[in-house]
Amino acid sequence: MKERKREIGAFCETYGNTISNRILEYMMENQELDFAVGDMAKELGISKPKAYEIIGYFEKKGYVKRSRIVGKTQLYLLNKENQRVKLFLGDFKECLRLIAEEYSETDMDKNTDNCVEKDYILARVFLGNLDITKKILGGT
Repeated sequence: MKERKREIGAFCETYGNTISNRILEYMMENQELDFAVGDMAKELGISKPKAYEIIGYFEKKGYVKRSRIVGKTQLYLLNKENQRVKLFLGDFKECLRLIAEEYSETDMDKNTDNCVEKDYILARVFLGNLDITKKILGGT
C-alpha cells in the first residue's frame, strides 16, 4: 500500500517545519486522544528513535504526560495544564483562524457560483490523517 505524504499544517507553516514542531502540531491536532509514539512516528514519517527522543524531552518539559499502558505500549497525552502548552494551543488556534480567513477570502468567492445559496460554510475536518471536508449549505 502506498503511504500518503502528510501535508504541513498551519502551525508548522507559521513556526517552521521541524520535527519537534510536527510532533507538537500532531499532539495539538489530537489533543483529546492519547497516542503511541510508534504510531505517531509512522504517521509523521519520522524515525521511532527520533520520535522517542523528542517525546522524552517533551515529557521532561511537561508538555506531554503518560496516560496509560495498553498491552506493552505506553500511551501519551498532551498536558493541557502546562503553561507553555496553553500558549502553543492559543497559537495553534490562531493559526487555524488565519488559514480559515485566508481560505474564505480567496476560494469561497470563486465557489459561490456553484452553490444554490451564496452563504455557506466550508469546514475542513481531519480524522487522523483522513481529510473529511464538507460544504455546509445555508445561512449562519
